[in-house]
Amino acid sequence: MAGLRILAQALRARETTAGKLVEQALTRARASKSVFTTVNPGLLSLANSIDRAREKSQTLPPLAGIPIALKDLFNIRNEVTLAGSVVRKHYAQPEAEDAVVVAPLRAAGLLFFGRTNMSEFAFSGIGKNPHHGTPMSIWDRATGRLPGGSSSGSAVAVAEGIVPAALGSDTAGSCRIPAAFNGIVGVKPSFGRMSLNGIYPLSPTLDAPGPLAVDVDSCFILDQLMCARVKADADLPRLQPAQLEALKLVIPEARVMTDLDDAVKTAFERSIELLESAGAKIIRAPMPVLDRCDDFFIERPLVVYEVWQQHREMLQNHFAEYDPFVSQRISAGADISAAEQQQRYREREAIVAEFRRQFDLLEADALLYPAVACVPPAIAETEDDDAARRVNLRCLRNTATVNYFDGCAISLPCHAAGEAPVGLMLSAKNGDDERLYQVAAAIERSIDRR
Repeated sequence: MAGLRILAQALRARETTAGKLVEQALTRARASKSVFTTVNPGLLSLANSIDRAREKSQTLPPLAGIPIALKDLFNIRNEVTLAGSVVRKHYAQPEAEDAVVVAPLRAAGLLFFGRTNMSEFAFSGIGKNPHHGTPMSIWDRATGRLPGGSSSGSAVAVAEGIVPAALGSDTAGSCRIPAAFNGIVGVKPSFGRMSLNGIYPLSPTLDAPGPLAVDVDSCFILDQLMCARVKADADLPRLQPAQLEALKLVIPEARVMTDLDDAVKTAFERSIELLESAGAKIIRAPMPVLDRCDDFFIERPLVVYEVWQQHREMLQNHFAEYDPFVSQRISAGADISAAEQQQRYREREAIVAEFRRQFDLLEADALLYPAVACVPPAIAETEDDDAARRVNLRCLRNTATVNYFDGCAISLPCHAAGEAPVGLMLSAKNGDDERLYQVAAAIERSIDRR
């Protein structure tokens, strides 16, 4: 499917209409399974009204009439936010306002096609949901493979060509894992770059709303709108790719480069060869702080205490209505004291400082390593709870490092056509988002996936 910029050009040139885009999306959504929790029933009428306005040469924002999807934890005016659960039905009321990052997308004329399925309360990297079904990865549907989580439905909606872009959230990899498992682009912005107001929380210290799309440029356009860097009715922002031959990219000598599936290793190394052939300077260097991030994530995670504080009342009243895989992990937060959590915050601050020091010493534009160590595992591999926990941690291992060193990251598809999907992850320190988009655009252009 074409990206946002090309679709906007096609609408302006009258090569297509908003009505046709919505009809196409509806047709594909009907053929999909477990991708959406709800679909907007009045969208076609709204699309037709936009087409009539465009026919009359009325002034419209460039993106007016393009459908996108939103993960079911973003508040949308007049809708309820269930966060992939059934428990929230006891509490949720229609929202009075859009989430802060959603409001500019509405003002830009984007059409909210529907709410996408997700791991319950965003607390899983594999994307399973017992309440709404589990959408399958776009790859190897005969086997039935995990979509990645927690933004599972958002990624599959883009991969299936239902919408060109969608919103997700990323607390330990929840945009990048499903992007990698479905052959699309997924972004984890720097924490603090975007408002969390109006987004159902998992971890107030790690959550980051982010775009998923068919290409880097579409993610960049959404990013600029969500951050209010551009006005909703302005011309689309331009993304200038970096000069590849001027880039210094670092492959870290750390745990993130170990225990890789053969398909992941092959796709990654092929991408490195292509980038070096195109003139990029790529070095391998020790980054011990990444192993420290991984150890901290496994042994002393920040999210468990925070999610327990959010859910303790609901768990007490409606424990049986939770996904057991989620409720058991949330309940572990009861064993963490406030003093212990404060110590974890201090330890994480030290890790962030150490990462910035190591990254700056390397004078790198970005780090490069696989977004996920494995290709999408079969759903059947996670039927046993212990197996599900092992798979979940393996899926999260590489992406979680970025959240724990408080950086920004983008996952790009780097597999060849017909191969298992693999994500090439670029990451940098907090605040380097604009530069990282430029680097990603250059790398995307240079990786030949035919």
